[in-house]
Amino acid sequence: MATLDAVRLTVIAVMAYALARWLQPRGAPLPLLAPLTALLVVQVSALRTLHSVWQRVLAVAFGVLTAVALAQWLGFSWWSLGLAILAGLLIGFGLRLGDQALEVPISAMLIFSLGAANEGAAWDRILETLIGAAVGLTAGLAWPPVRIGAGREALADVGHRLGHTVDRMASDLRGDPGVDHAENWLSDTKQMLREMTRTDEAIGQAEESVRLNPRALTLIDAGVALRDGLEMLEHFDVSLRTLTRAIVDSVRTEEEDDHVLSDPSVRTRLADVLDELAEGVRVYTALAVADLTRDAAPRDLERRLDALVASAGEDRHRLAELLTERDRGVRQRTLYGEILMHIDRLINYLHPEHRERARRRWRNRDLAARHLPERPADLVRKTRRGVRQASASAGKAARDNAATFDDEDPQK
Repeated sequence: MATLDAVRLTVIAVMAYALARWLQPRGAPLPLLAPLTALLVVQVSALRTLHSVWQRVLAVAFGVLTAVALAQWLGFSWWSLGLAILAGLLIGFGLRLGDQALEVPISAMLIFSLGAANEGAAWDRILETLIGAAVGLTAGLAWPPVRIGAGREALADVGHRLGHTVDRMASDLRGDPGVDHAENWLSDTKQMLREMTRTDEAIGQAEESVRLNPRALTLIDAGVALRDGLEMLEHFDVSLRTLTRAIVDSVRTEEEDDHVLSDPSVRTRLADVLDELAEGVRVYTALAVADLTRDAAPRDLERRLDALVASAGEDRHRLAELLTERDRGVRQRTLYGEILMHIDRLINYLHPEHRERARRRWRNRDLAARHLPERPADLVRKTRRGVRQASASAGKAARDNAATFDDEDPQK
């Protein structure tokens, strides 16, 4: 990918130089600004290239005009140079040119170095900029990069790491874990959230790279498909973190013979559940990275995931029976209900039907909507709806688990 990008940018820069050299009159200075502009204009996506073009052109134009105006009115001196830099920066920030804001004073200084009174040099610089911008824009729209591969690799890697984290928890549970092991689990889940932040950046570039990209017509849904997979892994890791927090609290606060890890049979059954969940995370990740084209139908992976979810559910029920037998009071009943609630969430996140519903949703979106970012109001409504659904689900799970223990409590 890096080699291909290097070749692509080299070709674009050489094309911009050749075109500028052909258009300029004989004897004119070498038009090195044209390839420089082309390189700066071309971005990681067609949308960013469009945004970069007008910023670059405005920055150069205002920089040239600033230098010419100050040279005619005040001449050149150290303080007029400082005034040109100050004016250029204020113009750049005022126009909200972002990373291109510094190009305004840079252009002004370059014109001073060429002789600001030489209007031909000023117009040559603007012409070179326009040529480079035109070549960069044309190449950026006709030959934009596709970053889906990098996003897919990032998601596959973070899914593998999360599965390994759950595997390690299961392996430790089959030994004789103490509070140090439980705290290491909690630390691992926190580290996974940081890893997912980096993955989010790669997937963000993948989403942008397919918008307005003629080379990605078969991958029009790939960005949102990867995003859906990452969001599931994030939710899974958050619930895994709260599960480990509940276990850590139990080990820290309960007597040595009373905490949730003191019974070997409970540890073994919890490890069985985590084994199924770890494999489920890996299969779900494989499903997410395979479900990128519009005609993708990874049924084998969905059937495998469905079997793992069913098996994890059976192990969860066996764990609930063991915890019910160990129930020694309201405090433990609350803790066990919390642990089972988090396990229910982890299992629920892996259900293939959630992925199927999401697939239908993004494939039925209007074509234009796939290219455009969501409006803030839409995001707010979606976030509120998601929070309400999550709260309702958590409350229902907690009530169900508490009811289970109450029904089987021998004191009742």
